[in-house]
Amino acid sequence: MMGVMRPMLATPSPTPGVPPEGPEWVHEVKWDGIRALGEVQGGAFRLTNRTGGDITVTYPEVAAGADGLPDGIVVDGEVVALDGQGRPSFHEIMPRMHVRDAGRARRWAAERPVTFVVFDLLRAGDEDITRRPWHERRALLESLDLDRPAWRLSDTFDDGASLAHSTREAGLEGVMSKKRASPYLPGRRSDAWIKTPHRSELVAVIGGWIPETGDDRTLGALWVGQPADEATFETEPVLYPMGRVGSGLGRADRDTLLTVLRETTRPTAPFSPVPADPAARRTRWVEPMLCVQVRYLEVTPDGALRQPVLVALRPDVTPVDAPTADLV
Repeated sequence: MMGVMRPMLATPSPTPGVPPEGPEWVHEVKWDGIRALGEVQGGAFRLTNRTGGDITVTYPEVAAGADGLPDGIVVDGEVVALDGQGRPSFHEIMPRMHVRDAGRARRWAAERPVTFVVFDLLRAGDEDITRRPWHERRALLESLDLDRPAWRLSDTFDDGASLAHSTREAGLEGVMSKKRASPYLPGRRSDAWIKTPHRSELVAVIGGWIPETGDDRTLGALWVGQPADEATFETEPVLYPMGRVGSGLGRADRDTLLTVLRETTRPTAPFSPVPADPAARRTRWVEPMLCVQVRYLEVTPDGALRQPVLVALRPDVTPVDAPTADLV
């Protein structure tokens, strides 16, 4: 098996919202899903996440779709789920991320299927090809039969500006740009790969609040998440944590919100897993009853919101409806 192989990482675009230009660059859609490496060895398929954890059982439809692929290959890609408009949606895949029970994973696969979108080839016939340029790896990747259930090959584009415009209009996450001559650098961040994300928004549920340092009377930040299991939330209200957010709301909104939060205090965190951030020790946990709309740059591999900003209070949304709520 592939051992310590880790995905190559990209650098944010130096000009926000604008991909690099020039014939040396090729561009792809930046998918809103779970980064994963897939390997076939000895006739067995294994899927691992960005940190090397085995997630094969989590996505049984991807494993089934790998049947018949050449032995010894390692591919890089992203596991994505589609929303009701056919767009990749991290919110759709979130409930599946931590499922390790095979029976439950099969039920999720039937209810909310995913697709493994493959965009690079790292090993072919047991030969490490990461030192070869991107265009050679891509040619080998295109020679594989990836037109199969729960698998697809990521499309490439020459015009990054046009792709940025079309992905923004379509509500997609953004653009990934790669130098055609670049090698694959496992586990390393490189400016040979440039990511140009479009900011996104979602509705999240408040699970706790953190006072400003030295002042319990003032709201500093909120812990937010979304229902870990929508089907059981009414009887077992548990949130999947998406991190904390502190900026965005004006003082009047903060004061109003804090008044309500003080009335819904609970002794334990309504999150699973419980946030490991040291700030959790200063947190006042609350019943997961109130929703807020949040703008964010991207979702990290562990499901947290990067650079989140509070946009609005959403008293019109019930917590169980947060993942599918319309944005204001």
